[in-house]
Amino acid sequence: MTVDVNVQDINDNYPRFTQLFRASIYENASPGTVVLQVTSTDADESGVTRYSLLPSSSASSSAVADMFAIDSEAGTITVAGDIDRESTGDVLVVRVAANDGAYHAETTVTIDVLDENDVAPVCRLPGSLNAIQTTEDARLTVIVNVSATDADETSPNRDAVISLPGSWSRDFVVVDGGEALAWRRSMPFQTTLPGGGRSSPLNAHRVSLAAVDGGRPCLWTSCQPLTVSVLAENAFTPQFALSSYSVAVPNNASVGFTVMTLHARY
Repeated sequence: MTVDVNVQDINDNYPRFTQLFRASIYENASPGTVVLQVTSTDADESGVTRYSLLPSSSASSSAVADMFAIDSEAGTITVAGDIDRESTGDVLVVRVAANDGAYHAETTVTIDVLDENDVAPVCRLPGSLNAIQTTEDARLTVIVNVSATDADETSPNRDAVISLPGSWSRDFVVVDGGEALAWRRSMPFQTTLPGGGRSSPLNAHRVSLAAVDGGRPCLWTSCQPLTVSVLAENAFTPQFALSSYSVAVPNNASVGFTVMTLHARY
């Protein structure tokens, strides 16, 4: 006689992931954004594979796991928290488990974090903003060295320079690739009176700068205003109050005796 024997399947095989998984996502991606879908196979005929994200013993890896969520049935990984490339780094590694009810397998998913222009540049100016001095008629002469920095990780987002608002000024120009400030035109020294007198308040020139990065769209930050004072060149001869002086000195005056004190002005 013929006997048909039905072999019943039991869950005796481990699930296996179909590949090594890697994906990329921009930082600041909104929650719910799909990163990728993990897939696995199981030689057993019955049983349903469930997916989960595994915690880690290290604090940093645990924080990474909190940034993502996974659909337990479909294996779709989505964004669940804030992703900031400047603080988390450019590569995140997430551990994923597949469980068929009796056995489970693990794999790692590598996620590349792409840079966005999300950090504004910072001005780097001299320590004393109100004590910058130059001589008159110093056209195109560098007044002060300036610079800007940006915490973004990649170019052109991190490429920051100093610029003038509107990229033009009547008195000043930014030179040396955005790292120095110079006079656009000759600046004469002015006095309070025609032909002489004290230094005029007009010798103090105020200039506003901005730090601008190369991102699209660019980000910029206003710098603290600088005060640049124009000084007179040494073009005046000092003058005594009198053309000649006469003073009597005792014949027994010792060395160091003060004869008189003279004053000159220009």
